[in-house]
Parts: sequence; C-alpha cells; structure tokens
Amino acid sequence: MSAQMMGWVSLLVFVLVIVIGVKRKVNLGILAIAAAFLFGFFIRTEGGSLSCVELKGRPVTSLFPLELFWMIVSVSILLNIGTVNGSFDIVIQKLVGLVKGRRALIPVYLFVIVLVGCSLGAGTTGAVVLLCTLAVNIARDQEIDPVFTLLSVLTGASAAAGSPVAVIGMICNDFSVKTWGEQAAPYHMFPGTVLMSVASFAVVYVLFRGWRLKPFPVQQERKVQKADRKQIMTLCGMVLFLVLAIGVGFEIGLCAFLIAAALLLLGCADEKQVIAEVPWQSVLMICGMCMLIGVVNLAGGMGLLTDFLSRFMTPFTVKPLYSLIGSLLSMVSSITGVVLPTMLPTIPEVAAQTGQNPYALMTALAFGANITCSSPVGSMGAIAVGIMSSVKEWDADRIFKRMLLYTVILMAVAAGCSVLLIPG
Repeated sequence: MSAQMMGWVSLLVFVLVIVIGVKRKVNLGILAIAAAFLFGFFIRTEGGSLSCVELKGRPVTSLFPLELFWMIVSVSILLNIGTVNGSFDIVIQKLVGLVKGRRALIPVYLFVIVLVGCSLGAGTTGAVVLLCTLAVNIARDQEIDPVFTLLSVLTGASAAAGSPVAVIGMICNDFSVKTWGEQAAPYHMFPGTVLMSVASFAVVYVLFRGWRLKPFPVQQERKVQKADRKQIMTLCGMVLFLVLAIGVGFEIGLCAFLIAAALLLLGCADEKQVIAEVPWQSVLMICGMCMLIGVVNLAGGMGLLTDFLSRFMTPFTVKPLYSLIGSLLSMVSSITGVVLPTMLPTIPEVAAQTGQNPYALMTALAFGANITCSSPVGSMGAIAVGIMSSVKEWDADRIFKRMLLYTVILMAVAAGCSVLLIPG
C-alpha cells in the first residue's frame, strides 16, 4: 500500500471509530485505543510496524498523552475540592447576582470576562480551567446547557491569539520582527482576533438561542451564604494556584497537587469524594482518541489533509485555508511548539505569490489554531469536558461528541471570518 493510500485509510479509520462508537454507544476512548493498536500493524516504523511482535506495540503506547492525562487528573482533584465543599457555589451566587437573574446575559458575561482577562495575559490553561469550572457550576445552578457556557468561555479565550502579552502573540511578534522589522501584535493581529472571537461567540449564542433563557426571579431573592473557614481556605488556595501557575510559571499539575494536598490536610473536603468525582470515563475517552490521532498523524493522514488543502490556495482562498490548516494541525499538535514554528515560515512566500497581507495570513493562522481550544481531544477542551463530566447527571459521551461537533462548526466560522473580518 502506498504512503498516500495509507494516509487516506488512516483518516477513514478515524471516522469509522467515531461512527461505530456513536452507533453502538461504546466509549470512544476504548475503541480508539483498540483501533490504534490494530491499525499500527500496517504502519512501518524503525524496527518494524508500530504494533509488530518485536516492538510489542510500545510505539503505540508511547502515543498515550501522559502530559494531558497528568493535567486533567491533577486539576480535577484540585477543583473537585472547591466543588465538594461548596466554595464555588458561593462564587457562582455572587457572579449570577451581578446579572440579577437575567440568564440570557450570563453567557455574555462569561465571554467578556474571559476575553478581557486572556487579552491581558491570563490566557494560560490555569486561568481558563478555573473559569471553565465556574461556567460548569453556573450551568448546573442556572439550568443552562453546559456546552453553551463552556463555549462562551473558550471562544472568549481565543481572542488572546492576537495579544502581545499572550504566548501566541509573543511568538508571532518574534517572527514578524525578524522578518519584516515590526511587531504583528497587537496592531495588525489583535483587532482581527477580537472581531473573530466576538463573531464566533455570536454564532454560538444564536445556535443555543441564548436570548430565550428566561430570568430566574427566585435567584434574585436568594441570599448569598457566608463562606465558612474551609471554603475561605479553599478559595485562597485557588488564588495561590493561579499565582504559582500563571504569575510564577510553575508546572500546572505540580501546583494543583501541592494546593490539593494542603487543602486535604487541612480537612477542607472528603478525600474519597474528591478522588471519586474525577471524570475517569472522559479521561479514558480523551486519551484514547489522542492515541488514535497520533497513529493517524504517523500514517500521514493529517499531513495528507493539509497538503490537499494547500493545493487550493488562491488570493481568495488563502486566508480561510491558513485558518483551516491551523485548526487541523492544532488538534494533533502544540500550537506554540508545532503549528506556529511550522507554518509561520511559509507565510512570506505565500503572501508574495497570492498578493495577500502577510499579517492577515498570520492572524488567520493563529486564530484558526486557537479556536480549536474547544476540541475535546485538545488540552483545553479536554480539561473542560473532564470538568463537565464530573456532574453525574450529564452524559459524558454525549458531551464529548457535542464538543467535537461544535469545534468543527467553530473551525468553519473562523475560516469564514478570516475572509470577512481580516483586511488584506
């Protein structure tokens, strides 16, 4: 079988796993790991195929996203303490009180807070994870679709792609200064990323018919309870977590376990309940799908798809294609470690060939890559789905599938917005 055919077959296997999992109602992660192992017999690597007897399938197991698993479990344990002892309920009541029972404004409120915060540099995983936790608890408390509130947070975070104090903006600035002698962010990029972020949220708001959320008069009259000693210590711990993870820059998982250990030692929550509420079903689903995507990538499936798209670059299609390529690549690799270093060097030549503004292409690429933060197989979306799955009355499988569907929709929205909202 040719390399090209292998790439297309790998994409077909990926689609079949999703379809079969949905039809048979089997955890996608279990199916994905099994498919990765079986398909690995046909993918050549050093020493044989990925799953050959000599290698004992170790190349496939090496694709397990240990870092992602570590982050989801560590952060879940920390945040579960705040959920179990009711600390987040107090914060939620105060936030909801600001909109005075008008539920239709709650998603807008969340979006604006995240957009402003991430644009000012708080666009790291720790800050967004905490806001996702609040969004999930608000959804449960206010009877709002949890996917709606999560997408409100994640679309707001996407605006940080053009901020000069966010990591993506810093990388783009470094490249543009070396190439053209001036910074791309904020002046060339930030207006475009904010407009596309607003447009993405507007699409989400329309799809979920947010204006139909009727006010809750009862919530206006409910008094906010006073925090007890355990809740005050928990909230202080969350603030310390943000300081260590964002301000100082320590590894997020280590910070989460450190604060969680301290809070459990202080008796802030029941340890058994905290651990039991880690969304293990979603963790398995997410990690399994990441393994299968890794196999598809090694088989050449993602490269084949991006190469196929690149053939259609014209002055009219180049921006949406850069957006789509950024989205597809960021679903299987790091934005800062792979997508930007790989794609930014192609912009000067492509811009010259198509007559497009290179900063417009850079903006389309960065936002397209960042909008996939809602993907349940990416780090941010995976953690968000994990947090959401901790609520037992919500179906983890359905949440995963819906988040994946809306990620595809947002990818298309980003591509369309790159044409309409980015000049050049």
